Amino acid sequence: MNPILEKVPTFPSNSFALKEEILPYIKIGWHFHPEYELTLFTESSGKRFIGDHTDNFGPGDLLLIGPYLPHYMRNHEIYYKGDDSLRIRAIVVHFSKDFAGEKFFDIPETVSLKKLLQNSERGIHIYGKTQKKVAKMMEALLHLEGYPRLMSLIDILQIIATSEEKRLLSSLGYRNTFAPHDADRINAVFDYILKTFQTEIKLTDVAEIAHMSVSAFCKFFKSRTGKTFSHILNEIRIGHACRLFIEQGDSVSNVCYSCGYNSLSYFNRKFKAITKFSPLDYRNRFYKEPKV
Repeated sequence: MNPILEKVPTFPSNSFALKEEILPYIKIGWHFHPEYELTLFTESSGKRFIGDHTDNFGPGDLLLIGPYLPHYMRNHEIYYKGDDSLRIRAIVVHFSKDFAGEKFFDIPETVSLKKLLQNSERGIHIYGKTQKKVAKMMEALLHLEGYPRLMSLIDILQIIATSEEKRLLSSLGYRNTFAPHDADRINAVFDYILKTFQTEIKLTDVAEIAHMSVSAFCKFFKSRTGKTFSHILNEIRIGHACRLFIEQGDSVSNVCYSCGYNSLSYFNRKFKAITKFSPLDYRNRFYKEPKV
């Protein structure tokens, strides 16, 4: 299992790390690092966890994640079944606070950039026209070197900083309480949840995976993720329900039971609490029937 504290490789010839990742599936578990991370997914889909934030992700997702903010992306289960037609492709930039100079973000001209980096400590999702513009620039960034490479990253950050097409992800009160020795335990728990959330999950079974009593596990999980186990499980299940509504337009009852719920009224209540829509309203609003 990958360590929870990731070591990002650096090279003397560059002030920040840049890579294009092409893999059959995402391999790293819940982790954090001292660098800022800007990631563009061009191919891939699954669940994302950033601090105490949970949601689906897919092609086009653009994220800015601040230092030491724990995050975890996991593909949908189909990616782990050897389908050669599926892969992930992502462009990832890692940079330190002083990558452009020790006092660069303290000068008057970079006030907006400094605020952006401060907000990234909660994680930022960039969308809309800003995402499309930045995505093209990140593709071009792969082919730049030297001064144009450095200035292009600063331009990207400035575009994000001055755009209103972004939202903060983790809650204001979230604080990272992870320690390196938590890695195996928390990754085993999330691996189990994401494999079995469509079935009945007993808290005793999850606590056993973590090698803890139920009460100790509940305290551990809440302190590390900022949310209770049941809340995270509901977010994962409701996120899957949203995907089914958007992609298939299935009936509310079918979606309810295929997401691991055995009570339609409980599903309706949790769905509205998380999405602010009733399941039927959500399906009618977001499902687009395929054109014949």
